[in-house]
Amino acid sequence: MTVRKRGIWNIFIVVMIFLFSPSLFINGFYAKEIEYPRSCYNDKEIAALRAWEKEWAGKKIDSSNASAVREYLPESFYFLLTDTNTWGRHWFVIVPYREIVPTPGTIELTKKHHSSSKLDTESGELITYVAGVPFPNTTDPLEMAHNFRCRNFGDSYRSSEFGYIVDGQFRYDMRLEINNNLCFFSGRTDKQPVPEFPKNPKGLWRAFTMLQKQPPEVRNMRILELHYKDRLKAYDSWIWNPTIRRVRRRSTTERQDAQGGSDFCGFDNFGWDGPISLNTYRYIAAKELLMSRHNGCKKLDHTSGDCFWNGTQRERIRVHIIEATSKEANFLYSKMIWYIDPETWQILYSERYGRDGKLWKVLDQIGFVTAGYNNIEINSFCASHMVDVQRIHATLGFVEYEFGVDFPDGMFTTEYLQKHGY
Repeated sequence: MTVRKRGIWNIFIVVMIFLFSPSLFINGFYAKEIEYPRSCYNDKEIAALRAWEKEWAGKKIDSSNASAVREYLPESFYFLLTDTNTWGRHWFVIVPYREIVPTPGTIELTKKHHSSSKLDTESGELITYVAGVPFPNTTDPLEMAHNFRCRNFGDSYRSSEFGYIVDGQFRYDMRLEINNNLCFFSGRTDKQPVPEFPKNPKGLWRAFTMLQKQPPEVRNMRILELHYKDRLKAYDSWIWNPTIRRVRRRSTTERQDAQGGSDFCGFDNFGWDGPISLNTYRYIAAKELLMSRHNGCKKLDHTSGDCFWNGTQRERIRVHIIEATSKEANFLYSKMIWYIDPETWQILYSERYGRDGKLWKVLDQIGFVTAGYNNIEINSFCASHMVDVQRIHATLGFVEYEFGVDFPDGMFTTEYLQKHGY
């Protein structure tokens, strides 16, 4: 065969591969290795950061010296920290930046499956997703929102939450205690089976149960939620009401109601626990701010009647700031501002505005890194405070986890919910 004929034949083969298997062409022949995971800083930037940390790392920050680091604080946080007449005195400590590396399974599955993640052209919802981070190198705010929503924190866990519902005006607390169970049926990354249970007839993405133990007024209230791989399908939710001793289905609007007297509603869990398609998204900025990422519950301190944890550890990182505006005029939040960690895709801080357009709530999620299944390091949050800036009210909680739990068959069902309600 002549050189010319061989060249024509090779072109013909490549064209046929592209026509019949474009994904193989893109991902196999000419795919560029994605840059993942990515750090907040390059070498030059980290050197400048370390120089700054020589002066500030280890320093306790309160209302007396907060102005010196104001450029590294969200404006709402600076206001809450320095308005001591309303909020009293609270403080945090600056610690050095430490990179958070995703789990081995997250890295592997992100590189393997990111190119298959596609968005619905009408709703903007994610319609093809397997596991890992769907859009690892994105600069688009909608894709960033999906990266957050797809976070996998341990494949499964059992947790106990303890905390306080605080009235900041009258300076008193109510005790809070909640038990949770969460299991990823698909989108799994590190604990076998990966990336999905072989038997998943309902097409579940994630299942969640909650048992409220305190305050006494809502003791033994139980909630079951099922979220599906098909993100255009509405999730299902049921509640066991101990007063009437019945299981009933919860409507979507009920997830806007405060849970158990706290300042959280169903949509507030994890930073945002609703379809990404409920909002439109606008990128505001990338900014270096002091955020909580490496903490421990034992270092947190609470004074009765105080709306904040004292003793949080905050490190300087570059976050993505995006605005999420509700598509529904009657939704409880007109918009939210999300401060997203680019290494973990976790919402570390958020401002939530009411229907009147005024700032209503501030959520500060206190991150940590801990050993999960097979000692794989899991990044999540070990505590939080949700502050109602209008009522001078707050909900503070800290969490104890058991990761990599094997749950019994039938646990995430209404039958199980009712049986254990009695």
